[in-house]
Amino acid sequence: MAKNNEQIAVRLHLTNVAGAGATQLLQSLLPALEQCCHATIAEIYLPDRGALANYLPRNTSIPVARYRRWLPNALSRLLECTLFGRRFDGEEPLLVLGDLPLRCNAPQTVFVQTPHLLRPAQFRWSIASIKFAISRMIFRLNMRYASAFIVQTKLMKDALIATYPAVSGKVHVISQPVPAWLLVQKLVRTRREVSTGARLSLIYPAASYPHKNHKLLSAITRANADTWPVQRLVLTVGNDLNPAPTVPWVDCVGFLSAQKMIHAYSHVDALLFLSRDESYGFPLVEAMFVGLPIICPDLPYARILCGDQAVYFDPNSLISLKTAVAALHNKIINGWWPDWSGQMSVIPTDWESVGNDMLAIATKLKHKEV
Repeated sequence: MAKNNEQIAVRLHLTNVAGAGATQLLQSLLPALEQCCHATIAEIYLPDRGALANYLPRNTSIPVARYRRWLPNALSRLLECTLFGRRFDGEEPLLVLGDLPLRCNAPQTVFVQTPHLLRPAQFRWSIASIKFAISRMIFRLNMRYASAFIVQTKLMKDALIATYPAVSGKVHVISQPVPAWLLVQKLVRTRREVSTGARLSLIYPAASYPHKNHKLLSAITRANADTWPVQRLVLTVGNDLNPAPTVPWVDCVGFLSAQKMIHAYSHVDALLFLSRDESYGFPLVEAMFVGLPIICPDLPYARILCGDQAVYFDPNSLISLKTAVAALHNKIINGWWPDWSGQMSVIPTDWESVGNDMLAIATKLKHKEV
């Protein structure tokens, strides 16, 4: 049993975190977890691909283990969570940062970041849909091995419980601030960088996943592109994934580094967000932190984050999107700029508090057992 003045050691599992959004989150969260005042990190299980594969703990005494995948990722992940889960057995609590519980004997807390684990409104036959269905099956089979789950919003908590009633009473909400690289900049926008009447410069920072809804832009043609009040729309996908290649103002620039994102946020007029499905919506929080106007889908995740300051549109209607873009342009011409102080008042201001809260949940599991 741990003494009152003895820190409890926690293991971190992130072997499947390779997506852009989750990777960016963990690049801010991992250092904060290492600095926790009431727990220590015993070991970190890393992925074998992506930016986190070469993560180096600030505390060089923390051992890291890279999880090698020799099989296709989906099959390897299935085996890791089920038949091979016992390799993560241990008395030390395990904080799983990759959505799916593991079939292992250890005090386990799971951080759920993806909305794809929720019951879909409609099943569509596609490779992605089948993969998500398998993930939901794994979650359902393994959820009894986890004693706690962490999500980012109350909306996600309610949806997770509705999909898996057995987790009721085990789900905790911990919101996150903007990435560390943006926090230190303290960038504040209160107006446009160009004349008020100029066409809009927009950015949509998102990878090319189907739910990110880039496809909505594909109905814009060269013939009607000039009727949009847009000077430039930056998409962070490769030019080979351009959803509207004939539209001159759509500029696909690929992935942007932190410094390039800061430069973009310093000069664009607004964030455009198209996604149909989010567990949180980090770019929305980033835009609010900076002070930018936002055009986003009229969906619950966006309404809860952005309140009445965003300009909303139907994510299934190009006409609705065009109307929203025109509405924002008109508002800016008339001197409007958003005030996000109300929305940002409920967002954490540092990653250290987030790390402490997460490890507090994980270590309470250990305390309950000893």
